Amino acid sequence: MEDTFDPLGSGPAAPWGYRQNTDRLALPTILIVEDDPDIRDMLATLLDLSGFACVTCDTAEAALAALRDQPVDLVLTDYALPIRTGVWLLERAEEEGLLEGTPVMIVTAHPNPAGATAYEIVQKPFDLDDLVNRVKRRMESSGPRRRGAGGSRANQDNGRGTGDGDCPLPVELILYVSSRSVRSAAAVKNIEKALTRFRSSRVRLTVCDLSVNPAKAEEDSVAFTPTLVRRSPGPRTYILGHITNPELVMELLADCELEEQ
Repeated sequence: MEDTFDPLGSGPAAPWGYRQNTDRLALPTILIVEDDPDIRDMLATLLDLSGFACVTCDTAEAALAALRDQPVDLVLTDYALPIRTGVWLLERAEEEGLLEGTPVMIVTAHPNPAGATAYEIVQKPFDLDDLVNRVKRRMESSGPRRRGAGGSRANQDNGRGTGDGDCPLPVELILYVSSRSVRSAAAVKNIEKALTRFRSSRVRLTVCDLSVNPAKAEEDSVAFTPTLVRRSPGPRTYILGHITNPELVMELLADCELEEQ
């Protein structure tokens, strides 16, 4: 295998790359809360390929923080999470007004999970096609997206300065790669080519080689190489994979007021 899909650039390449959207790209966003990394990655990939953007967390506490940071269109959470349960997460989020009109689903192998009777239950083991169909039905029945109706923090800022006369904020991009990966080399070439479409000097691109310094991955919670992160303006936004489609970069930068050549 020529490519990698892990932090250190070793092991077989995944046959796809998936986009994890935490900003304003035009896809419904699902928060996936699952402590098993294999199940979490499988769900994220499955739902991404089905037309959704995914934000993933491995604990109820991290998921609550994610909901405070931005609204989502559906929450899909495991019941038995470390320390706190999925029900605890949903109850706290409801108390804080973070789930108004947002559909939620709890995945569990428990026949009678305590406190979960008010929520839709997905019993393990579950059929993948059935899960996707249930998610789509819940999306359709929940009405307009909360992001579109109320506006997230990213919508309100829109990548601009906050005061009269402020200049647009600089765009900070960081590309995490592994020097041993052909996929990473392609990502560097593709992102640099995409950025030539802009005349603006406001874009700052940093390439970080995790095979040299793997600890740097913790700064953006990066799990795979290559990963492109837009750190600012707005919430951090991720594109995973070697960016063969430059339009993904265009979407990533669409709200940053950059001038194309």
